[in-house]
Amino acid sequence: MLSKLAIVTGGTRGIGWGISQQLAKNGHNLILGFNANEEAALTAKATLESTYEIKVDIVKGDVAQESTIDRIFQSVEDNFEGKLTAFVHNAGLYVGVTTSAESKEANLAGNLQTQLLGNGSFTSFEQYDYYQNVYPKCFIRCVEKALNYMEDENGYIVAISSPGCNSSQRPQLSYAMPGQAKAVVEFLTRYYAKTLAPRRITVNTVIPGYIKTEAWNFAAAKWGGVDSDTIKNTIKNTPMQRWASPIEIGEVVAFLCSPKAAFITGVALPVDGGLHLS
Repeated sequence: MLSKLAIVTGGTRGIGWGISQQLAKNGHNLILGFNANEEAALTAKATLESTYEIKVDIVKGDVAQESTIDRIFQSVEDNFEGKLTAFVHNAGLYVGVTTSAESKEANLAGNLQTQLLGNGSFTSFEQYDYYQNVYPKCFIRCVEKALNYMEDENGYIVAISSPGCNSSQRPQLSYAMPGQAKAVVEFLTRYYAKTLAPRRITVNTVIPGYIKTEAWNFAAAKWGGVDSDTIKNTIKNTPMQRWASPIEIGEVVAFLCSPKAAFITGVALPVDGGLHLS
């Protein structure tokens, strides 16, 4: 008899890896999406299966592509008896900031990130469309499919957003392209929460702050790296004056994907050490 099953997009590295570990710790079998780093994905699968004695399937592909989503949900049917407990949309990127400017995603997005938003204006509808595919379109595609496999009173949906994508914090002009797409996901979270409340399926958003992941190696490069004075001062100026670990985000997501959080729905929860108060 298979137990609980969770899907985590981008679940093999960074924040997604922290989420995957905590869901596994809570007894979830896992389907983990990843884009490019197959070695990291295989390591994640082996580690989770040996540590937590669960079943893990990994699915490679860009979540901007509908075909990737189809393969993820085909795995629910092929490997897990068509029963899904939780869906977490964590996969994301900021082209040229959390990924290299030469990456496949940069080419798909128009490779115009160096021209982007010095003045807060949009410069590329190719990038706009790409981020829409990565965030709201992917979220809609996944949620609509997930609902076919979730039982009433036993379904949990969580989206991962970023600071400045709603009215709780000032917008970051340089983050407008991915930020506007995540803002739509936050709206969709509330929409689906209200729509699915009669089925008692919960839908929430988690908003991480500064989380120490390898993505910061790209993001902090122009300031001299994550150990530069600029980055250290940035962290020092946050209310709790420290980085968080991906595990800390994972613990919150795992809680929201459990019966303990069955009466929490439609919220956008900052897990940021008070950053939203800045």
